Amino acid sequence: MESAKSRQHREKRDTHVRRKHSNKQFYNSKAWKDVRKAYLERYERAIFDIVPRGMWKGIKISEAQQSYILSLPFLPCETCLRFYCADAYDTVEPGKELDHIKPVNRENAMESKEHGDPFDMNNLQYLCKRHHSKKSQRERS
Repeated sequence: MESAKSRQHREKRDTHVRRKHSNKQFYNSKAWKDVRKAYLERYERAIFDIVPRGMWKGIKISEAQQSYILSLPFLPCETCLRFYCADAYDTVEPGKELDHIKPVNRENAMESKEHGDPFDMNNLQYLCKRHHSKKSQRERS
């Protein structure tokens, strides 16, 4: 016999619909993959060039924070890093998603620059799953 809790869980799981990504063709394109690779290389260089100087995004960071950031075996989420440098977080999460700051949707991914140029490095940020999900949720609301 099925318990009430397991029935609720099953019903909740069954109603959950996985969102289809409307820009799948864009994100699978060679142009996007090249921009992604270039951005991540630039971001990594920025960490190793700017952090040792004791600054990140205009926030002064301590020597202990510098050594922690430089010892990470992964590229950190930019939002987590900003909060960590401002002493709001104790650790940082690995970045997983390259996100457009100004959203790019299906209609404008290749043609229109109205919502942000999809290949503009200044319109990109590297986020962990948690921060990317929060941002995407705010954009859908």
